[in-house]
Amino acid sequence: MTKINMAVFVSGSGSNFENLVHHFQSSTIADIVLMVSSKADAYAMTRARRLGIPSVVMGKAALNDPGQMVPLLRRYGVGMIVLAGFLPMVPDYLINMFPQRIINIHPALLPKFGGKGMWGHHVHEAVKAAGETKTGITVHYVTPVCDGGEIIAQFDVDLSPEDTVDDIAAKGHVLEMTHFPKVVEQVARTLSEQPAWECGVRKQILLINDMAGYGKVATAAMLPILSYMGLPVYNLPTALVSNTLDYGKFNILDTTDYITGVFPVWKELGFRFDAIATGFIASERQARIVSRYCLEQAASGTVIFVDPIMGDEGKLYNGVTPAAIRSMREMLTVAHLCYPNYTEACYLTGMPYHADGVTAAEARRLVDALREVGAKSVLITSILVDGVHCVTGYNHFTDEYFNLEYTEIPVHFPGTGDIFSAVLIGHLLKEEPLVASTRKAMDVVAKLIELNKDNTDKNRGIPLENFLYLI
Repeated sequence: MTKINMAVFVSGSGSNFENLVHHFQSSTIADIVLMVSSKADAYAMTRARRLGIPSVVMGKAALNDPGQMVPLLRRYGVGMIVLAGFLPMVPDYLINMFPQRIINIHPALLPKFGGKGMWGHHVHEAVKAAGETKTGITVHYVTPVCDGGEIIAQFDVDLSPEDTVDDIAAKGHVLEMTHFPKVVEQVARTLSEQPAWECGVRKQILLINDMAGYGKVATAAMLPILSYMGLPVYNLPTALVSNTLDYGKFNILDTTDYITGVFPVWKELGFRFDAIATGFIASERQARIVSRYCLEQAASGTVIFVDPIMGDEGKLYNGVTPAAIRSMREMLTVAHLCYPNYTEACYLTGMPYHADGVTAAEARRLVDALREVGAKSVLITSILVDGVHCVTGYNHFTDEYFNLEYTEIPVHFPGTGDIFSAVLIGHLLKEEPLVASTRKAMDVVAKLIELNKDNTDKNRGIPLENFLYLI
């Protein structure tokens, strides 16, 4: 069971919000971690301050801007949204990001007295005018159709002909105070019993990397891992490669012309992603196109991961030209996190490569040099620091440097960097800390190498399908 972080959206006094806060104070099911108000002068803001709940005002423009809303909800790890007297229509992008995770309370028995304009006293006036013998409340899932989502629960109360509009409102309010928190808890409990990766925003990731016809590298290695970890994965090939480059002979088709036609179509269709992971870039022209797209996506809240695939052990990979260095430097300018190996870090920064390793001070200077290129957070893999094999890094969220040691297994497989990348990203998109996610990725790679070190044909990579249970 995973505890659910809830955000409550309000527009008015916030009586339902306060009732929910009291209900969930000692809950093991859910926490109310954030209140969002559509109005700066709503009394709910005063309630939030008194109750110690973080609150923020999001007017219509901010609500409809993914660049503002998405980072806010991610910051608080929100996995469920409760509308408690919230007047604006919820934008489609939020509904798509939180499928069956946004619920609303309506002060009438839907489908009667619902839809545009049916809120607050307008509803109670309509109930009175219609001569209804009952009123009530409806809790329902939120869809793009106003008050049209699947009904979760309804509760009613008898009316008499003598009841005024205020009497009708008061009777409905009693139902809200009595039943709404219990229904919210019921929905939260169902969500908390789902696998951990389904709790919170289900993050869609786009892989921009090459696709090998023969061998478990790049997209062919990352896609099954991220899918196994429960993430919706999409891909855009930067090149079609006949086989892994380790065989020495290969054929590569640069897909830059194809990519230039893809982005306009995706933009027209409104496709967007919560994260983008880039790998092999086939040319400087491709780098400019991809980096521009990443920059545009980052402006609306997309996280950019960059693996500057170029070389290892002090030299560039087969088929990789010096022009790739300029291309990868271009990609680093849009990276929230980059993770080159030691060889690639040296090429990217122009710092000398030392086969016998570096000191801790030199490792930090290398990390800082990558940050100067443009990356916010940095990992450098396969680096020997003061004689110890490490992943060294910097987390810009915590402003901390760190070293994670490991024992080297003297066996080479292509694609282990891609495996590291996929596991790392999978855990980061579950809101796990950078250091912990890095360690988990390192441990998975070590286990896979150890289990496959006696394989005859290592050039085709690790047969992942046999070992996904280790992820």
